[in-house]
Amino acid sequence: MHVRQQRPDTALAFLATPTDVFAVPGDAVAQSAARYRDRSGAARVLAALSGGRLLRPNYPDGADPGIADSLVPQQGPNYALAKRIQRWRASVARREGVTVSFAVAPPTRTRSVTANRLLAAAYAGAHLFGVEVFEPATSSRLMAALLVHQLRKPRPAAPSAWVDETIGAAHGGLWRVAYQPRTALGLAALRGLPSA
Repeated sequence: MHVRQQRPDTALAFLATPTDVFAVPGDAVAQSAARYRDRSGAARVLAALSGGRLLRPNYPDGADPGIADSLVPQQGPNYALAKRIQRWRASVARREGVTVSFAVAPPTRTRSVTANRLLAAAYAGAHLFGVEVFEPATSSRLMAALLVHQLRKPRPAAPSAWVDETIGAAHGGLWRVAYQPRTALGLAALRGLPSA
């Protein structure tokens, strides 16, 4: 805030975590629903045997927008709050006419993620559910290019803050997977444990 008062032309930049809760457009919900309808017989049996605790559909039918809940409890409440404050700050600044670069970064094999064995295992098995986990160098380059684009071509605030958050989102497929991430996380971790 102080810097912006001294230099009003200052732009703000934020990277959002994909492991948060976002409102997502109807086309993401539709693709997720199609994937859920086309799930394998083994997935259907596993969901039934778990009493509905595993492999639940990612969204209710016809949701528009849908709510993608990808919070990972292992990251803790402080992390979630810190990332939420960034989102709030980006939204407020954009409404005030400030140039803001805000983008959802892809799931990435960072040191902080791979230091937690459960998260490392879940990331190693995430591909089974259609989630692409990026290498740090790839994420850095992708997000740097998006930052430059958003700063060179600023746009006005959308009527709804959630729409601003979806533009340029590199969620790695989390918004379009068939299952609620927390109902598949344990299975991904089991599959990925040997390679984590």
